[in-house]
Amino acid sequence: MSATVKAKEPPSRPDPGNNSFSTSITHSSATTSQPILSKEENTWHEKLGIWIPNDLFPYVTDEPVYTSNRQAKIKGQQYTPGCYYWFLGIRKRKEAHELAVRQQNENEAWEVKRLAYEDELSARAKLWGTSSNRVEYREDMTKDLTKFQDHFHKKITPLIDRRSVLQNRITQGKNVYKTNKQLLQLEQELGHFHIDYFSVMDDRESHYRYKGHTSDDAKQLKLRPHKRPPIPPTNIDRHNTEIKKSRLDILSPEDSKVFVLR
Repeated sequence: MSATVKAKEPPSRPDPGNNSFSTSITHSSATTSQPILSKEENTWHEKLGIWIPNDLFPYVTDEPVYTSNRQAKIKGQQYTPGCYYWFLGIRKRKEAHELAVRQQNENEAWEVKRLAYEDELSARAKLWGTSSNRVEYREDMTKDLTKFQDHFHKKITPLIDRRSVLQNRITQGKNVYKTNKQLLQLEQELGHFHIDYFSVMDDRESHYRYKGHTSDDAKQLKLRPHKRPPIPPTNIDRHNTEIKKSRLDILSPEDSKVFVLR
């Protein structure tokens, strides 16, 4: 006689109330294989024997949910799987994992932008014949110089044009005396024409206070651990008074024989 064994079925799904808030210990998502999640809001966990919301299921691991951080350190008291605070801990794991993923993605995106920016700086530095550490400083200084030259040209051009007009009047013989007087005054004005550079530029800009990065090679060169420290001179005339005099060679008796007249 054969007996038919009926497979044990999970209890009916509870009202989706387990999907609650979270305030407990963080943990990474499970690395073990997980059962295929149902299309419903909850999935039955065979090992724990409880219904678990689908969004929390990947974060249910063998790691228990402890009642506090201190208990987690000593592997002490833990919540019973399925209770309210246990679900809070599982949801906290999910939030911590999602935060870590977001931060990792942001860091990777930032690193990609940084490398792209360094490549751009290197390409610009080659055009300027300098290093990527100082190319921005040089570009900013050049922009300011160009801006100042444009401003200077704008201010002095009317004076130059007026001088041409006065010179043409003298050439044509129109009001020569008066025109000469005006031209003389204009030449004096041109001679004293001056625009202060920092009346146009702002010396508080960063490139006037910070002239670029110092390269690692330059830093290493400046260290020079075996370099002797500078000694301040105590006697200004020491260099002149203590010059080492060349020693006169003293002839030996054998050498003097060469100079004896025979």
